This record gives sequence, structure tokens and C-alpha cells, in this order.
Amino acid sequence: MRAQDTFTVIAAIALGIVSVLLFGAEGVWIIVGAVAGLAFGLAVVALRIRAVVALSVALGTVIGALLGSSIVHALCLPSSCPAAETGAAVVTAIGAFVGVGLVVALATRSFDEHREAVAAGRPPPTPGCETGDPANDS
Repeated sequence: MRAQDTFTVIAAIALGIVSVLLFGAEGVWIIVGAVAGLAFGLAVVALRIRAVVALSVALGTVIGALLGSSIVHALCLPSSCPAAETGAAVVTAIGAFVGVGLVVALATRSFDEHREAVAAGRPPPTPGCETGDPANDS
């Protein structure tokens, strides 16, 4: 395992633990978060997904879930609507996953196009998606 892969797994474990702590869990749930983070990190390494992409999307998803849960928690009496909190957390997590994933994918694609153009000796793309390659600019 490369050093970069080790860092990815460690960062994913830390993200799993922090995710559990953000929701106020303690005890055995911290271990569950660490194990979930480990599984996520190993999957990222095995599937050769860029760590910056996977961890950014995972962090955005966790924050989205936390926001949804927190909003419903603020609107309800204490311990009166855990199902609504869970539902809001799931819905906002899905929305955050899609939104952050889309932004990260587009930004990564833009950086890749820039690197490819520079490596080929062409000027980097300018705003408007022109790559400098007449075959692709239509």
C-alpha cells in the first residue's frame, strides 16, 4: 500500500469518527464510525478514486445530514420527533451528496482539461469550455 493510500484510509477513519461525534453519539458508536470510515477508505483505495474527490463528497454528505437533522431538532420538542430528524438527515444528505458530487466532478474535469492542454503544448482552456482542439469545439 502506498503512503498516499495509507493517508486516504486514515483520513476516512477520522472522517467516520468525526461524523459520529457531530451527531452527539458516544461509546460504541465511535467504533462504528471508525469501522465505517475504514470500510469507506479501503473502498476508495480499491476503486482508485481520487482521495480529494471521495473525501470532499463524503464530508459534504455528512454536513448535509447534520444540517437537516439540526433544523428538525430545533423545530421539535426534545426527543419528540426522532423519525423526522432521521428523515430530514437522509434527505439533505442525499441532496448534499448529489450537489457536492456534481461540483467536485465538474471542477476535477476542468483541472484535468487544463493539465491535458498544457501537456500537449496547447493554451489552457478559457471560460466557455473551449479546449483549443477543433475536433472537440463544436
